Amino acid sequence: MRTKALARMVLASCLVLSVCLSKAYCDEAWRAEFDDACAKTMDAMALSMDELKALIGKCERLQKIVEQQDETVRKVYLKRLQMCKNLYAYVLEAKSGEKPRE
Repeated sequence: MRTKALARMVLASCLVLSVCLSKAYCDEAWRAEFDDACAKTMDAMALSMDELKALIGKCERLQKIVEQQDETVRKVYLKRLQMCKNLYAYVLEAKSGEKPRE
């Protein structure tokens, strides 16, 4: 009888631990993608138009993930993500209006 109760407790502990670890991994996955998306702001003018469009798309996908986080994280990361996206959009607009060099 005691063995069954102990086995159930161990099983329940493993289940709780796996749920916590999977949530922590998911949090880290979007933050790594966030870091990757916003890491190129210093080199935005050197990026091609296709790269800029891809980064803007990545920012839009990340926005949906960040909106599901708790309030504090959501406020901070949404603001930072919006600033990155706005910079990439500005550079893309500036580049599309440039005249080709001869």
